[in-house]
Amino acid sequence: MKINIVRVFAVACTLLSASFAGAANIILGSGTDVSYLVLESPNIGSRTYEIYYTYSSGSPLDTWGLLQIIDSAESDLSISADNYGTVGEPNYFISAITWMGVTETNAGAPDYAPYWVQSVAGGLAGYPTGVPVADGSWSEGSGVSAPFRVVAPGSWDGLVYGAYGTVPSVNPVPEPVASVMVLMGGALVWRRRRAR
Repeated sequence: MKINIVRVFAVACTLLSASFAGAANIILGSGTDVSYLVLESPNIGSRTYEIYYTYSSGSPLDTWGLLQIIDSAESDLSISADNYGTVGEPNYFISAITWMGVTETNAGAPDYAPYWVQSVAGGLAGYPTGVPVADGSWSEGSGVSAPFRVVAPGSWDGLVYGAYGTVPSVNPVPEPVASVMVLMGGALVWRRRRAR
């Protein structure tokens, strides 16, 4: 039995790129654009959501909108938030998430930990208004509602139940599909040249 080197290489590249990218494991929504949201806690474990929508610069989606998509799709999930903004311009911060009947709530004084730590990559984030956030690495979040957080196609949001500075274990990198296709193309060219 001869092992097909190209197939073995393709599977290895796919598995390797998925492990580096923290491949999304739950796909929700519909549309032409995608953003990602990671939830991590002792109760939830690590769940990465790949959320499809159609981006509109006139009415951009924020993290609160992504959370509402997840909340409506997951019957075992419930999300609570406190508003530190105004009624007209809310600035929600997650205060509790219930998963399968277990609630993880932000701790109060004096330690304030654990709490739901927000991290972002891509899109806009900041206070008093969002500014561009670099892709590819986690930055501290500033609330889950626009204008303090605006998601853009390819952006990542993470909520981790932990102490200040805790970031998701998933790396906020673009989909691995393009890199896998490049590696596969290289493998096919290599094989074709070797066969000659």
